[in-house]
Amino acid sequence: MFDQDAMLWDEWADTYNEKSLGPAAPVAAVLAELAAGGPALELGIGMGRVALPLARHGVPVTGLDVSTKMVRHLAERTGDLPVDYRLADMASFTLPGRHTLVYVVASTFYLLASAERQQGCLNCCGRALMAGGRLVVEASVPGSAALPLESGVIPRAVDEGVAKLSIVLHEAQTQLLHSQEVRLSADGTSLRKVTRRYVHLDELDQMAAFAGFTLEARYNGWDRTPYEDGQERHISVYSVPGQLGGGLGEG
Repeated sequence: MFDQDAMLWDEWADTYNEKSLGPAAPVAAVLAELAAGGPALELGIGMGRVALPLARHGVPVTGLDVSTKMVRHLAERTGDLPVDYRLADMASFTLPGRHTLVYVVASTFYLLASAERQQGCLNCCGRALMAGGRLVVEASVPGSAALPLESGVIPRAVDEGVAKLSIVLHEAQTQLLHSQEVRLSADGTSLRKVTRRYVHLDELDQMAAFAGFTLEARYNGWDRTPYEDGQERHISVYSVPGQLGGGLGEG
């Protein structure tokens, strides 16, 4: 699985569009507060969309990723910022030292395509945190407009000389969404398959509890508007037992 994921994201590294995920400044501001001055760990650091602005807040960041090409791009952008990375599977990792914050954003958690791998990830997160440390999970809400649970064809972009679309197959029993990301251009057609396992909020809370976490807060956005049923995105903040500085002030 690690090798397959690495090959996929290496293929995407040169064309991956970070801007489609929205501005990172508000994300980094909230995470910096939650890190309470301590070191942070990002799962799926990619090219540093969040890690770099978080490091500019003075938070040392270590990131995990499976893609050599992604972290190569990251290294080119890091400069003197306190950002480090490890090539590792986020479902099974061990790191020296402990962190005050672990975070995984932009539905990256769903790329762990089985309940066992997702639980393994949360277990590793618990071991990577200091007493009182926090875990932040940002993801689309299954069944919302942001993550429809149905098979079909979804147009993504139509630009001069290029069109992008997703062909999606939904497996309800396994909670899997298999998508073929298609890019059509004068240069030819490219296909990249992605499999995601979505997680409903009650299941995520149960998995987190099994790993030793307690839910502290759940937001709809990085302005920390409280989450309400039916919204498209959640930002869930969990903690492990203990005392850590830094609060959960309202936005």
